[in-house]
Amino acid sequence: MLSLLLHPVRQLFNALAGNETPRQMALGFTLGMILGMVPKGNLIAVVLLFVLCALRVNKAAGMMAAALFSAISPLCDPLSHKIGLKLLGQPGLQESFAWLYNQPLGPLLGFNNTVTIGSLLLAIYISYPCYYGSLKFFERFGPPIARWIARYKLARVLTGAQFAARYQG
Repeated sequence: MLSLLLHPVRQLFNALAGNETPRQMALGFTLGMILGMVPKGNLIAVVLLFVLCALRVNKAAGMMAAALFSAISPLCDPLSHKIGLKLLGQPGLQESFAWLYNQPLGPLLGFNNTVTIGSLLLAIYISYPCYYGSLKFFERFGPPIARWIARYKLARVLTGAQFAARYQG
């Protein structure tokens, strides 16, 4: 039971002090941001979660970003609705969206929902600035955070003594 409760903390320490590159952490954070921005309960969110788990990125950073942006994304729903309404209202695209909706998995995609498609487009639009900013953050603060975490006995217990000994000196 205690192991089950400490597993997220262990993953957080491993994410911050792990041997993954800042690029992997930034990509994981960016995929998590996109996953967090998209409303859940549709096939798009499931596919994004699958992509996050399938790629060689930092999954802990991705899940933290997904949780963070899931809390923030309802504040962006009015903007997402306007973006989705503008896209779904385009006369040239209405046939394509109707065809997509009539496919076997079409209703599960959620492309007929203005907030879903608007959130996806907004997340894709801000994905590069999010990647670039998180890359700079992990390059700058990743190694000092790893050294700071490795100094504490709790980190040695949670991540393993041999792992913490690597950063001692």
